[in-house]
Amino acid sequence: MDHPDITAYIKEAELIERMYIDLLKGTTQKRMKRVDDGSTGLQNVEYHICVINSKNEPLQSVLLQRYGEWYEGCLGLFKEYAGRAGNSKCEEFAGLNKTIISLIGLKDPVSNSNDKSELRKEFRASFDPMVSMLHSIEPPVVSARNNNERMLAADLINSELDEAESLYQQGYVSSAATVADEALESYLKMLCEVNGVEPEPEETMAAIVQRLRESDEAKGFDQELLVTLEQLVALRDRCASADETEQSLVDDVRELIDQTRELVFLMFC
Repeated sequence: MDHPDITAYIKEAELIERMYIDLLKGTTQKRMKRVDDGSTGLQNVEYHICVINSKNEPLQSVLLQRYGEWYEGCLGLFKEYAGRAGNSKCEEFAGLNKTIISLIGLKDPVSNSNDKSELRKEFRASFDPMVSMLHSIEPPVVSARNNNERMLAADLINSELDEAESLYQQGYVSSAATVADEALESYLKMLCEVNGVEPEPEETMAAIVQRLRESDEAKGFDQELLVTLEQLVALRDRCASADETEQSLVDDVRELIDQTRELVFLMFC
């Protein structure tokens, strides 16, 4: 499974539980009596069973299918992201799975009962640990997804820098500066997204860097990176205001392209 959204699996688990409760609500609970035939010495015993009606059968079928897809998806997550504990988690998950399938069929394999209250109790006793196991691998799954998003963003920024480099080599220094400017802005926005910082629409790059510095995540930032970003934004402003005939523009654009590319490279080191 490529970079899944584990939140979707967690939300699906909530839906599956609600569907199961609805399934139980739609069943008819009948009172039965086990008659002593004299062979066991047991007294006559009354007990309850859940009987599914025709209107509720489609829900049971849909629930079984959705649960099966959820289970297979979760199993894939454990195999890929649970590390050394992957095999044991898969075995535990598979054992609970057998119980859940039986419960969806309105049979409690633990107590051998299909009393409605017992079914509900056993479902939660088995399904809650499965969901907890899913939560336990949330950090590595989210990390993998974030890495993938960063790689896609880095590919886009590098494409912009390649375009800027091509324009620079052809002598279109001003145009190269404009494209490198866009690459730097893309980098800053990616840095904000990764660190949960939300810049305002149309906010200047200098303001974005300041927002990063003042954010709750600032303690985790390399202070040298923030200084470099401030210097690059100042360099970008100098390029934007320079006259095309100025020799300094050639050197400044060269530096803007090279330093922005280095930042993208260092992000994965």
